Amino acid sequence: MAKRPVIKHTVPAATKTWLKKEAAVQKKLYAKIVKQMNDLAPKRAQWYQDFFERCKTRGWNQHFTDRIQLTDDQIPEQHRKDRVIW
Repeated sequence: MAKRPVIKHTVPAATKTWLKKEAAVQKKLYAKIVKQMNDLAPKRAQWYQDFFERCKTRGWNQHFTDRIQLTDDQIPEQHRKDRVIW
């Protein structure tokens, strides 16, 4: 397979400056979102427990009228901390 030609170009200084500022703004926004998500962790853990409890007691419809309930050994353990995906 033949190599594709590389088009050399220059990036204007104004564009580089804008990119640096934009990256800084995005990192600040990301840090704020991460903090909010980490502050929400205890509630989220309770939400997980409530969801699994409903799956054990009420179950859900797998197909049409086939209802499935989880047993205690089928409920997964949380092995890692939740994280915000960039």
